[in-house]
Amino acid sequence: MEASSGGCTCGQIQYSIGGPALQLVACHCGMCRRMTGAPFSSYLVVKEAQFDVTAADDSLASYAVTERATRHFCRRCGTPVFNTNPHTYTGLVMLYLGTVQGHETLVPGVAIFCEDKLPWVSLPEAAKPFAAAPRR
Repeated sequence: MEASSGGCTCGQIQYSIGGPALQLVACHCGMCRRMTGAPFSSYLVVKEAQFDVTAADDSLASYAVTERATRHFCRRCGTPVFNTNPHTYTGLVMLYLGTVQGHETLVPGVAIFCEDKLPWVSLPEAAKPFAAAPRR
């Protein structure tokens, strides 16, 4: 999975990715549904060392969703851009799929919190399902 850049809807936040993605995940937990307003959340997992916010001025804002997870978003347009969880997923950044340039061609390889999946949502054939989130 190669991805090289992305950003928010209004363009104030831009980022680059300097290496291959580790995984594309579809998360079906209730928290992701509430944060995105969607039936599930999809994100590209990359190494933090290969991720760089290249433009943000004062538009990049953060919200501690839990004591472990932080959501980073554009305060101007509201686009969720990425999540971090240094306690459980040290050294990783989870980029919201819709912000990644060329996301239309990517398919999730893993589906997590499938026990919470809405009954009318289908999983891609290629996605390995997990009842909860696997630990690193």
